[in-house]
Amino acid sequence: MNIKTKALVLNLICFGFLFVLIKTIIGTLIPMSYIPLIAFSALLASVFSPKFLVEKGKLFIKIPLIKEPREL
Repeated sequence: MNIKTKALVLNLICFGFLFVLIKTIIGTLIPMSYIPLIAFSALLASVFSPKFLVEKGKLFIKIPLIKEPREL
């Protein structure tokens, strides 16, 4: 598997996991309609999910609230 493909798959898996987790937690704690729940969950998941980057053939991870990316 190409390194760029690995980064894309890891980004999608992390976002999807956080999206489902946040949607479940917010949905159980706060009763709200479906569309605002999905929008708010997607916003929070995109902010707090780790980002995987490829630079010079190496895979890096950018963790939320930490300034510099780290090499994997």
